Amino acid sequence: MTLALVVWAFFIECEAVTYYVVGDGRGWTAPPNITAGFYDEWAAGKSFNGSDNLQFRYNGTHDFAAVSKEEYDSCAKVSSIGSGANGFGYGYKLPRKAGMYYFICTIDSHCEDGQKLAVNVTSTTSAGFATWSPPSTFGTLSTVLCSFALFLLVLGH
Repeated sequence: MTLALVVWAFFIECEAVTYYVVGDGRGWTAPPNITAGFYDEWAAGKSFNGSDNLQFRYNGTHDFAAVSKEEYDSCAKVSSIGSGANGFGYGYKLPRKAGMYYFICTIDSHCEDGQKLAVNVTSTTSAGFATWSPPSTFGTLSTVLCSFALFLLVLGH
């Protein structure tokens, strides 16, 4: 019974989650590597769900902060969630609640120059099982563990 509860609890976490590298190959960067509106265009073609993961991978020295709409619009200098340089990055799990979420770089005038991102979470539930994009060490491990949990759940019935 205990094993079944543990497997079920883990199985619940095996919902469909997509990992997005913010800015794709350009990463989280500022001009001259991007132009104003670059991150708006990047996000426009994507459908974000609650629990999806944004990977902020730094190209240069940057940080990122989750901010309100007002702070986004004014590029307010707030406390960052994480900072780093080339090759460094952070993951951010989007909240399950549908709505707009805003992120900025607070270093120098990066935000004013276009290093800011608005994401519209349109769904709070996910259909099917995990699809990871792009594959990562965490995603691969999660795939194996989710598959194992499903196996144990089926085996128990």
